[in-house]
Amino acid sequence: MTLKTFLASLLLAAPALAHPGHHEKVYAHSALPLERKSLAHCSAQFNEPEFVKRTVQIHGQELARLKRSLGLDTKRSKHSPRDYEEVNRIDHKSNKTVSEGMDLSTLFSDAGACMLMPAVDQGPLYVKGEEVRKDITNGEKGIPLTLAIQVVDYKTCETVPEAHVDIWSSNSTGIYVGVQGYPGMGDPNDASILQGTTLRGVQPTDEHGIASFDSLFPGHYDGRATHIHAIVYLGATAQPNNTITGGRAAHVGQIYFDQGLITVAEQQTPYNSNTMRITPNVNDFLFRQGANGDDPIVRYALVGDDISQGLFAWIRFGIDQNADKPVNPAAFWTEKGGVMNPTGPISQLPPGGFPGGGWPGFPGGRKKRAARAAAAAAAARAEQDAE
Repeated sequence: MTLKTFLASLLLAAPALAHPGHHEKVYAHSALPLERKSLAHCSAQFNEPEFVKRTVQIHGQELARLKRSLGLDTKRSKHSPRDYEEVNRIDHKSNKTVSEGMDLSTLFSDAGACMLMPAVDQGPLYVKGEEVRKDITNGEKGIPLTLAIQVVDYKTCETVPEAHVDIWSSNSTGIYVGVQGYPGMGDPNDASILQGTTLRGVQPTDEHGIASFDSLFPGHYDGRATHIHAIVYLGATAQPNNTITGGRAAHVGQIYFDQGLITVAEQQTPYNSNTMRITPNVNDFLFRQGANGDDPIVRYALVGDDISQGLFAWIRFGIDQNADKPVNPAAFWTEKGGVMNPTGPISQLPPGGFPGGGWPGFPGGRKKRAARAAAAAAAARAEQDAE
């Protein structure tokens, strides 16, 4: 094979390997078929991320050998799992057109390779027993966000129907509703916060392994990057009261957003009333953990002409269906409302916080954080009343 022929064949293969519109490592985002009936087909094997990775490496080595023989520059890209700094540089905005009633499975043709999404800490603000519902906004103000999550088996890349995805996040001013007593999250003595279910809910996956929610873009709070929590339950049972019981947590993860998108969102009302410090993705230890080897940032498209009209975001979770992750809720949602878990992570915090006034992930003291959060919430309420 001549050098010209070899280079031509390599260039022809590139569009199928690269993620459209982005300069990134070609094997990391090679999207696999949404559904795979059999792994016996060679075409399926040839599209496996590791197969593509090895093929590119071999071609690259051969190309380097040929270039050296001609005295040309042999610099080439280094193929290795992406790190959090690389993930943070990717622009995840999509040029896809989204519309009401569309087949959500079409969104995932470029939603990333079928890799095992790293499991991370569930966080201290999970409420177990929330209702199965698509709209979790409860009339709260903020940027509309429809979030679609596709669940696949990372070993076979087959979609996982009849799983249940449980998500929760902070509101536009950085407050989690539904848990009492966590520093910076409202008045720790106000038990009424336990009755809230805003931005919390559960959805089953369909035949394409997709669960979707009508939510809001989350606000930031001190010490963490902007994110949404998610747990994928397998084997859970739907109950007459519109909740689920049983099953096991096969995945515990967190979802993030482009830093540029966060910057634009924070300029909107009521997000701009939040005076708490913004933590960039790259300064968040849980983002770094989740983004070393995979990409926990959603792909997204604007629904209208600007962000105020809403976002449509999607992400793929590659899970281990044999996994059984530990889950320790801060509270439980019951027929009588929210009840704190006496052995949960918040109930176990020592009175008055930790030495020096700090709390886990919130250095600087409880009163200071609570005051900032209260001021942000008050400003948001005042703006709503004015409208």
